[in-house]
Amino acid sequence: MTIESANRLLIASLTGMYDEREAASVSSLVMERLTGMPKSLRVLHKTEPFMQQQEELFGQYLADLLKSRPVQYVLNEAWFGPLPFYVDEQVLIPRPETEELVDWLLKDQVSGEPGLRVLDIGTGSGCIPVYIKKKRPDFQVMALDISEAALDIAKKNSGIHGVEIEFISGDIRIPEQWNKIPAMDLLISNPPYIPEKQKQVLEKHVRDFEPSLALFVPDEDPILFYKIIGDFAIRKLRPGGTLYLEIHHDYARDIIQWYQGKGFVPELKKDFSGKHRMIKAGRP
Repeated sequence: MTIESANRLLIASLTGMYDEREAASVSSLVMERLTGMPKSLRVLHKTEPFMQQQEELFGQYLADLLKSRPVQYVLNEAWFGPLPFYVDEQVLIPRPETEELVDWLLKDQVSGEPGLRVLDIGTGSGCIPVYIKKKRPDFQVMALDISEAALDIAKKNSGIHGVEIEFISGDIRIPEQWNKIPAMDLLISNPPYIPEKQKQVLEKHVRDFEPSLALFVPDEDPILFYKIIGDFAIRKLRPGGTLYLEIHHDYARDIIQWYQGKGFVPELKKDFSGKHRMIKAGRP
């Protein structure tokens, strides 16, 4: 099996599960991992044969992918901005929309005072706090999660990237636990926001592999976590502070109205695909 024939087999096997463009993208990630070469070099070495270990890994990766397991979990790697992160089924796969949310916060603070205290609520892989700390090493960055397994992964990623973050184990839904968190200047979160009723319409690789705890909310209260985070912000966000939230576009109006009713000054923003997918809300 050569580099070229392996790539063709991957794309052919994945076409049907993915559209042609996505199948090629997944194949490219796998081939780069197997060969250690970017696409430009793989083209030059396309007739080079696989070694036995490469063929064995190729078979394992292909078998996993054919079960609809996301390529990021197969390779234990996902990118967030320019940074690679370790991921597995204990944490959500970082999304481009979340990158936009973090970039919004960083752009707003480009000339901000040093030493601001930032909390990421529901940190998962730790991609948000690690990225913020890499960009603003002067910030005091903290990260909260209910899942000990997720916190272990977030700590691993902070170590990989050599940044110091304070990790907190806790459940944001329990106000009594808020006492262990100090006052904050900035809050950021990509909380669960998909109603349970929408579970069956999700793609199989999301529904069957990504952690339900980080995805779904009760049908009867789809903005539950935005209310909880808002109440937390009333207690813990310093006057003049700001929170940044990724949202479900179907509930943008409800979220805006709730925050306005609590005295916040919210602003809605569209993502790269033109959907309302994030808000920031300032505390007067």
